[in-house]
Amino acid sequence: MKYCPNCGAQLPDNAMFCSACGARFGAPQQNYQQPQYQQPQYQQPQKMTYWEKVKAAQKKQKIKWWMWPIIAVGTYLLLQLFPIS
Repeated sequence: MKYCPNCGAQLPDNAMFCSACGARFGAPQQNYQQPQYQQPQYQQPQKMTYWEKVKAAQKKQKIKWWMWPIIAVGTYLLLQLFPIS
């Protein structure tokens, strides 16, 4: 026989819970430790020179090579359907 550590009730040896107070025992207690996270460090934004800004703007506005044939064919078809008189 064993005794409940919470209320002192007498229990059978294979009991997992106390029939008097409902306390759980018999299983080893697991100590859970919260993982430690590191605070992210602030990084200063990198400054761009004038010419780097210009190149970045040109790169955004650049028309891809495959768009030129599509524009040409589209213009040709529009002129065939709606001729300028």
